[in-house]
Amino acid sequence: MTVRKDEGTVEGTSSGDVIEELRRRYDRLTQSQKRIAEYIVEHPQAVAFSTVDQMAAQLDVNPSTIVRFTYRLGLEGFPDLQERMRELVRGQLSRTGDPIKEGEVARHLEGSSFGASLSHDWQNMYHTIAGLSVESLSRATEMIARARGVYVVAGFSTFPVAHYFSIILGRLRSDVTAVASNDSSATPRLIEIGPDDCMVAFSFPRYAAATHRLVAWAKENKAKVVAVTDSPISAVGQLADAVLLAASAGTGMQNSLVAPMAVANALLNGIAADKGSEGLDRYSRWDRLINRWDSFLLKIDAAG
Repeated sequence: MTVRKDEGTVEGTSSGDVIEELRRRYDRLTQSQKRIAEYIVEHPQAVAFSTVDQMAAQLDVNPSTIVRFTYRLGLEGFPDLQERMRELVRGQLSRTGDPIKEGEVARHLEGSSFGASLSHDWQNMYHTIAGLSVESLSRATEMIARARGVYVVAGFSTFPVAHYFSIILGRLRSDVTAVASNDSSATPRLIEIGPDDCMVAFSFPRYAAATHRLVAWAKENKAKVVAVTDSPISAVGQLADAVLLAASAGTGMQNSLVAPMAVANALLNGIAADKGSEGLDRYSRWDRLINRWDSFLLKIDAAG
């Protein structure tokens, strides 16, 4: 099968980052191209080790449609796409090594809904860690740490993660605002957002429409956006300057927020390290104040 490159081919990114290229172009793709893009993002291993005919059968499209799509990305056909996906898969495996099988850990819960849920969360954590890199986490950390003000947004059941993130971040730095995107009374806080600010958006299926609108407002006002989401081509992921992926699929009716919370925690620890003594001093002052108010049953030794 021979397929010519389209006349309107746009050069691919020099970095060879296919996923980033798909994220950047997603809004301009046709519906059939979006299906191909989504399959590549969600099934990198299948793309890496399947033939173009097998992938076409999965998507119910003509193999030539997939080949033309790879040329539009600036690649040298389907074999080039496969090699990029193999590099991605190899990188994920090298970062995670050979973990203890979740079945061994949850064997005593086998056959129960509890065991199925906890095993699934284990897998979510494994895939999330595999997909992260020091570079992506460091970039997001720097945007948040250097911003004049930080706005943390999320909607509905995802908001507890954003709330936790904003509370701890507020102990490390000033000018942190949490906004529940589905609360219309909270959105006026974003009137003054500008180029020196950063928005951290948590967005997972079924994706709160209001969160997307707030992110679009932040981008319109030139603010930086860090997205913690499940796909680089989610609506919020497409707009963000930095995207951190976390698996959120649950075994029940609700999403699992275990991996998103872990990513939030990793970001907070990165920001604490970036802030150094300044962040630790601020956190210590908060501890002393809270101790004075007898807020907790256990107290921190003020002598430290």
